[in-house]
Amino acid sequence: MMSCAMILFSSALVIRSRYVCLVTNLMLMLVMICSNYQSFFWIEDLLTLKSSMSSVLTWLSVFIILCGSLATIYEQSPWYWLSIVFMMSVLVACFSVSNFISFYVVFEISLIPMVMLIIGWGYQPERLMATSYMVTYTVVASLPMLLSVLHIYSTYVSLSVFSLKCLAVSVDSMVLLIMTLPFLVKLPVYGLHLWLPKAHVEAPLAGSMILAGVLLKLGGYGLYLVMFLFLEEESPLVSMLILSAIWGGLLASIMCMRQNDLKAMVAYSSVVHMGVVVLGVTKSLQWGLYGALLMMLSHGFVSSALFLLAFMTYKKVGSRSLSYVSGMLTLYPAMALLWFVLCSLNMGIPPSLNLISEVVMIPTAWMLSMGSVVVLGFTMFLSAAYNMYMYSLVNHGMVKPNLLPGSLMGEPLFLGLVAHIAPMMFLLKMGAIMKW
Repeated sequence: MMSCAMILFSSALVIRSRYVCLVTNLMLMLVMICSNYQSFFWIEDLLTLKSSMSSVLTWLSVFIILCGSLATIYEQSPWYWLSIVFMMSVLVACFSVSNFISFYVVFEISLIPMVMLIIGWGYQPERLMATSYMVTYTVVASLPMLLSVLHIYSTYVSLSVFSLKCLAVSVDSMVLLIMTLPFLVKLPVYGLHLWLPKAHVEAPLAGSMILAGVLLKLGGYGLYLVMFLFLEEESPLVSMLILSAIWGGLLASIMCMRQNDLKAMVAYSSVVHMGVVVLGVTKSLQWGLYGALLMMLSHGFVSSALFLLAFMTYKKVGSRSLSYVSGMLTLYPAMALLWFVLCSLNMGIPPSLNLISEVVMIPTAWMLSMGSVVVLGFTMFLSAAYNMYMYSLVNHGMVKPNLLPGSLMGEPLFLGLVAHIAPMMFLLKMGAIMKW
């Protein structure tokens, strides 16, 4: 109740002051840490995991929106800050509800503030096409799911997550596929991902940070709910989803190597990591679910920070094209160091959360087949390759004429970057992984 009151209070005052948004985020994050500390780092069974995943992803949502607000603190438009607070309210509600129809409604509403950010503060006229792609993919995949939810309600007279689990609801493979499709689009998996690079390229800074850091996690959370409630262990859909996720991650890794736009490369790397999340969630083993939760958490920090760093590079060079970006190490060694740290975290060096989640996924893939382990290994290798490729292109080579020396970055941008990196080390220091 306190969290909801603060969100409503900030919505009323955000027109007058953008700082209210920051204060609200800080207060909400502190309240959540104090009230949900145990559920963050202690998981006993699959039922408890739902509560733990909800708590962690809600905290991640508030944290990423806080970082995005800090990075764009000089934005003057009151409607911009209203969109940010609206987004925060929707995300907190989405990860908090325990009724499936309520989750569906809030899941669809989450599209509205992102569309507002892209259309209102996007960079180029192509933002309209990017928005059309995003809305079309999401709505077309979600409408059949609504019919399936209503069908389940007419049969079992309940849509409560815990009631449906106690009733041991059984659905056929077609209904299960319809229920999983909107979340596979939101993640997205390879083949349903075409909207994501377009949306990232055209979105403003805060939009890209929130989209990569939080909105993609709605897909993983929703997929977990569907598998938690309706999945049968011998369903042929499981093998199909896992194989498409693993091979899709491999293909997305290859696509990363072929990108010329910095934001598009980071966007395709998200497709790779979300494929690993699908592997962990659909296998429905505690080991795999822990790995999926870790991957979503680590990806939320690293990908959001990479988009922030790509924005800073764009401001220095005037272009996101890798053909025009090189030699950053010569003029901006501190920024080059940040590129190295974030690319290393993204590829999964020890002791990053990315590495831990990928290692946890290996036994999960092994239970499927030896071939799955081989494909997952190639995906990890290519992940390291495209991250090193991105770092070397941006920071090494000849200094381009359009890259001029100057001040490194403003305090809000630097604070936003440090805020992304610190929690990953903080979680390891707390021994959270050992408790899991």
